[in-house]
Amino acid sequence: MARLPSKLLLLLLTSVPVTLARAADPIIITGPEQKQINLKLPYAGLLPYPGVANIQIFRASHAAPEQTDGRGWTYNHHVDMACWKKRLYVAWNSCEKDEDIWPSHELYATSEDGLNWSKPAELFPQGASTAARMYFYLAKNGRMLTIAGLRTSNDTLSEYKKGALVVREIRADHSLGEFYMLRAPSDPHPRLPPIFSSAKDPGFVDACDQLLHNKPFLEQQDYGNLLGDARMKWHDINTWPADEPSRPYFPKRFGKAMCFYHRKDGALVAVMKWGWVLLSRDEGQTWTSPVRPPTLVAGMAKVWGQRTADDRYALLYNPDLAERYPLAIVTGDDGITFANMRIIHGELPPIRYPGLYKAIGPQYVRGISEWSTDNSFPDCSRATWVSYSMSKEDIWVSRIPLTTRSPATASAPFSDDWNLYCPAWAPITAEIEPDGTPSLHIKDQDPSDYARATRMFPASRHVQISVEYQVNATTSKPLQFELRGDNGASILCFSSPSEPLNRWTKLDLAADTSQKSIAVSINGSHLRDVPIPNSIERFHAISFRTGERQSSAAEPDRPGAPSTYRLKNLVVR
Repeated sequence: MARLPSKLLLLLLTSVPVTLARAADPIIITGPEQKQINLKLPYAGLLPYPGVANIQIFRASHAAPEQTDGRGWTYNHHVDMACWKKRLYVAWNSCEKDEDIWPSHELYATSEDGLNWSKPAELFPQGASTAARMYFYLAKNGRMLTIAGLRTSNDTLSEYKKGALVVREIRADHSLGEFYMLRAPSDPHPRLPPIFSSAKDPGFVDACDQLLHNKPFLEQQDYGNLLGDARMKWHDINTWPADEPSRPYFPKRFGKAMCFYHRKDGALVAVMKWGWVLLSRDEGQTWTSPVRPPTLVAGMAKVWGQRTADDRYALLYNPDLAERYPLAIVTGDDGITFANMRIIHGELPPIRYPGLYKAIGPQYVRGISEWSTDNSFPDCSRATWVSYSMSKEDIWVSRIPLTTRSPATASAPFSDDWNLYCPAWAPITAEIEPDGTPSLHIKDQDPSDYARATRMFPASRHVQISVEYQVNATTSKPLQFELRGDNGASILCFSSPSEPLNRWTKLDLAADTSQKSIAVSINGSHLRDVPIPNSIERFHAISFRTGERQSSAAEPDRPGAPSTYRLKNLVVR
């Protein structure tokens, strides 16, 4: 659970791989981006993946529990995601303050569009369940099940002790069925839910049997504990070569948070924390020896891999051995070779509340696995959706446009032209002005964070940008305009007045790296020139954000007076 390993362990694990990719590696990541990572910047100096929308679906708050979970609990992690009957589902474990410390329970939220999410509800009654690595399973008979670990006491449970399970059905109308015990604990207990086989619905019983016979699905729980003697042999330290230098650490550093995808040649790929990778050609009955591909740099945060709807592949992870930011993506065509590392979530809001094992950054990422979707959510043909925890405090999802997309629908709430960062208390919506002009609306009430909208464009040494904006700021948050350049560098070229304007203002920016200046004009009148640092030779994007982020949590941590903003008629030449 701890984020940072000892220096000795870190040196030991980083010394196992060689420095170059090997032809036999089950995963190979190419490109120069890993060597360019600069963790002094929250986005590591890398370019964002175009068109990504980051949406905060749950924001923890002690001061405003009525706005969050009704309790004000502040530890949220162990995220999983599903698609069922035209809705997205996200489930997670929620604790009052510390990781895996009672009181805790499992929550879930749903959405019909990916932008607007329901208030969280309990997945199982509090006291009946504990955290799992995965929560959703769609059986071949069309039944959607949700599972969690079985809780029999209020004690802190290690991953080694999570062998029993509870289960219930998510019905077609999105209601939850009665909950049962899917797997009994090894020790007897006086009060347990009924076993699933006692249910009167044969379809439900059959779905549970299917889940219990799906080895890869069950192998996702740490150390293969749900499979007992049928788990992959590599969970047993005695199966590893005796001369393996990091052998003493395998029981804790191998087999955590596995995920699976089928690559183009049919092989089943398992990838997990620390970047361990294995292959199976018999659907998880046997596995190749574990390796840590040297080009897959990943630490104790999760790695998520999947086949995407455009018949390509994606890996999402934190590309550092210690830090859990930024959240990056690499993509490929065959499930073996990946390239073009880009940022999915490059913002880094402060941790607002103390908690055991909290680590800053977007982490514990999981998408929609092949066992948890009926492919009915309309946007799944145009985008990949993933969920994750921000600093084990808040829950986010990201919508990642596919490289090959089906036509947008008139009701789609997202535009692939924009990269959006949308805290729950600072949402961004697409609107139509009275004159018929499309616009972006931002309503920022978050005391500790900001909203950001970014428009990317082809890298250029000379760029002219015009945009109209309107600010109604009842707080001191101005609308800030940034040009984003090489290595993630940004230049704050204009900050709007903080007093209410309630009128449309036109801003023009003319940037020329050969002249090392940005000319700023307001309503046709030249305002100032902003110098361009020598490190920037090209510009890649224009960004609009609602003020500066606090360096620490603001008090009180509840929605403040709204600052509202509008953007329209953005032109980039």
